Amino acid sequence: MVVALVATVSSACTIGSLDDSGAVADYPSRGLSILAPGSVGGGWDSRARGIGSALTSCKIIDEDVTVTNAPGAGGTIGLARMAGRKGDPYQLMTMDTVTMIGGAIQNHSPVKLSELTPVAGLTVSTSAIVVPARSPFHDLRSVLAAMRKDPKRTSWVGGSLGGPDHITVAALAKAEGISARKITYVPTGGGGEVLNLLLSGASKVGISTLTEVRPQIEAGKLRVLAVSGDKAPEGIDAPTLGALGYGDESVVSIGGVMAPPGLNDDEQRAIVRVVDRMRLTSCWKRALRQNDWKDVWVPGKKYGALIDQQQRQVGQALTSVGLGS
Repeated sequence: MVVALVATVSSACTIGSLDDSGAVADYPSRGLSILAPGSVGGGWDSRARGIGSALTSCKIIDEDVTVTNAPGAGGTIGLARMAGRKGDPYQLMTMDTVTMIGGAIQNHSPVKLSELTPVAGLTVSTSAIVVPARSPFHDLRSVLAAMRKDPKRTSWVGGSLGGPDHITVAALAKAEGISARKITYVPTGGGGEVLNLLLSGASKVGISTLTEVRPQIEAGKLRVLAVSGDKAPEGIDAPTLGALGYGDESVVSIGGVMAPPGLNDDEQRAIVRVVDRMRLTSCWKRALRQNDWKDVWVPGKKYGALIDQQQRQVGQALTSVGLGS
């Protein structure tokens, strides 16, 4: 299932430019609101603020952009709030495909991500497995060896329950012959929670997007043991999961933008057109570099098709590693 998710993302990222014929010409004619369904400082929040800044600083729109946060329950509190704004093209929400789909499954959300209007997939984030600088673990293999000996005491902290961090940890455990039901995994809403739990000793190992933990890595507070992706980003001295033989256990989630349900095709195309112009700006390219995001482009209905496919795949993946219902 994890291999299928990665293959899906790889093919989706090749999609090209948008045909914006028929889009609403005067959109937006008033201010936009972007909802980040996670904590301040987390990945969804950073993407919301990066989009808002690029739209206004690089003069894509003349209207204001307001960012609000609705953390909790794997993003499903924000998901429900966005579903309640049916028909309003001035309300947008940032998210990640696997993260929010997994959160919705694990939290038994009455609203599915596929019920919203897809705008575009924009980014893929590098994940990092980290430990405190004083940790006895100096490589991933020593962590996995400790898990084989005592999986409950080798506690992990990461993103939301059922999200890509959780699936990756469970898949690593399964690869080592450890039941996913025996591991200790503490889910968080992102931001500084992973750092706090690691430095307090409450958790032994953390997994997070690199942008959230890079400052602590560079400050010497955290040591990075492995990263996802084809190669380690600039300034990070760590092997990739693939180089360590665990490439199939990492999960790729495409971060993007959704709008409320109930929009017509012209309204959807108008929002996609604005986001398409935004992603080509120097402001957005700077945000990509600052956040260690890989640039992808999966617009409109094609993003919706990807979400539909991953909805099925994530459910099967969660069940296969002992996280499904």
